[in-house]
Amino acid sequence: MREDLIDRIYEAAFQPECWIDVLERVAESADSASGLMVVFDEVKPIQFRGTPAIYDVIRAFCEVHWRDSRRASHTLTHPPSGFVILKDYFPDDLLATDPCRANRLAVGLDSEISAAISMPTGEMVVYSFDKWGCKDPHGRSDVDALNLLYPHLARAGLMAARLGLVRAAATTAALQLIGLPAAVLTKSGRVMSTNSLFEKLAGLFMPAAFGRLMIANAGANILFQEAVEKAASGQALVRSVPIPETGERSACVVHVVPLRRTAHDIFPGGEMVVAVSMPRKSALVPSAAVLTGLFDLTPAEAKFATALVAGNSVMKASEAVGITERSGRTYLARIFTKTGTHRQGELVALLSSSHPFE
Repeated sequence: MREDLIDRIYEAAFQPECWIDVLERVAESADSASGLMVVFDEVKPIQFRGTPAIYDVIRAFCEVHWRDSRRASHTLTHPPSGFVILKDYFPDDLLATDPCRANRLAVGLDSEISAAISMPTGEMVVYSFDKWGCKDPHGRSDVDALNLLYPHLARAGLMAARLGLVRAAATTAALQLIGLPAAVLTKSGRVMSTNSLFEKLAGLFMPAAFGRLMIANAGANILFQEAVEKAASGQALVRSVPIPETGERSACVVHVVPLRRTAHDIFPGGEMVVAVSMPRKSALVPSAAVLTGLFDLTPAEAKFATALVAGNSVMKASEAVGITERSGRTYLARIFTKTGTHRQGELVALLSSSHPFE
């Protein structure tokens, strides 16, 4: 059941007409009545999708009420890790004066659970799910259920934000519309098509046997090849690989996004899209949010990593997030595996807001 939903999420990444069905199914997994997705350019909403119960509310927000709402600015300055219950996350005074909250209550919706995912390219994608006021509010089990889908929603959101939620008509046009360096790979990993931005990435990728790709950075290439292999076989795996900065090239993130279900119609013969995002130099891209959304870290691992970036030792970082030092070292080992790093200094440099993500 969950694997089918994950496939549908990746289908929607390239088939925007599928988003309503996906949002409804994700809402069901958290016993919710509505679901929405909004893409922000900093604090301004630029695209949205919403199920029938919330559609009029979110349309009014995106067209008018966002100017009077402090939701986006609060989220940018206090980035959440994973999905959160908004009554626990937003200050009481913010909710009391929020026009979107008032409009939700007016149509009978109450408890709201949401995630805000900051993309390295500068956009912020928000997913939100509401319950009817006559039902019990969201609880921990709902948060856990949605966090299982969080990394998949993050990657699909990146594609949707770049595509502008507008379906592309042909392979070349689709890759250009993404606005990211991108290539389509077959099931065997052979490069089938690239866009002009991808062709300019001198030194990042190297050609391999049988028309395949490999990343020049050895550690990153191990993660990349695993992701390509698993994506081709339909298995779930970390599908975003950080590439450290070099003297010739800025840091970037390579995403392996599988094509699922009718998304194959856009790229006939393709099995996955490899896209490269360049972190925008902006304080509005919180490292923890990027890390959680793109590298499949759990919210707890993201908080621990953020504590390390702040200059804490493993012991101090463990104390800061309320775990033992032994658990902290376990977290660190898992973070190393997921980010392709091997030393604490290398990890901190990768996640730091000034080097390379700033």
